[in-house]
Amino acid sequence: MRSQVSATLTERLERMRAGQLVALPAVAEIRMAYLLAGGGATLRLMTSEGSTTERHTVPLMDRGAAGRENDPAGIYLDAIIDGANTEGLKTAAGWHLMRLGFNYAPGAAWVPYTGSASSEAQWEEWVPMLPEGHRWPHTVRVAITATAEHLAYIDRAYGPAPELPDLPTGVSAHPSGPRSWRICYANRRFWQLSYRPRMGGDVWTLYADPARTKSLARAASPGELLATIPDRDSEGLARAAARKGY
Repeated sequence: MRSQVSATLTERLERMRAGQLVALPAVAEIRMAYLLAGGGATLRLMTSEGSTTERHTVPLMDRGAAGRENDPAGIYLDAIIDGANTEGLKTAAGWHLMRLGFNYAPGAAWVPYTGSASSEAQWEEWVPMLPEGHRWPHTVRVAITATAEHLAYIDRAYGPAPELPDLPTGVSAHPSGPRSWRICYANRRFWQLSYRPRMGGDVWTLYADPARTKSLARAASPGELLATIPDRDSEGLARAAARKGY
């Protein structure tokens, strides 16, 4: 039964991985908004069929949440808000593409894109009212490909769980989910360890409870967290002794 369940999970993950690869964006688009409607520019990553997702839609002229780095040169608004599809916008778009795990396809370049007849007719009416510098093509597109890092992330996200390293003396680990383990020390104290694949660096988390509601520490590798288990057990014993007045 266990091998059958494992095979079913493996097959499901493989189907999900194949779906992710098929749905990878192949085109990036910078689209200007009409100035009198608020202006701005948006980067969209889409499949060859034109579908996109919320996480692949990025406002290029916004600073984003307070304290969050989202500009390539520290002069985000100053560099690009004075024109339409300027070089500054392309620089910003390229920065976001790399952050999302994409790059320009070999030999590809931004080129004007013609939309629907009704949209183009509307823009023709607006152009005489736009300031100089805002009359460059309102939409440009470029072919993109996923980076090696992005493809490796998909392999990790939909592949088998990684193997744990050698455990410290007295520590045991037993799978408790697709990417989680029940950690025990000396058969008397328990923790939960989980693994989350992530672009830019995977995350391992040690929890104090099986429900994973109380996070104790995070690290880039499981060995860093497992090495702390004996000390955590000693600290737990010391606290228990203190409560009993020993």
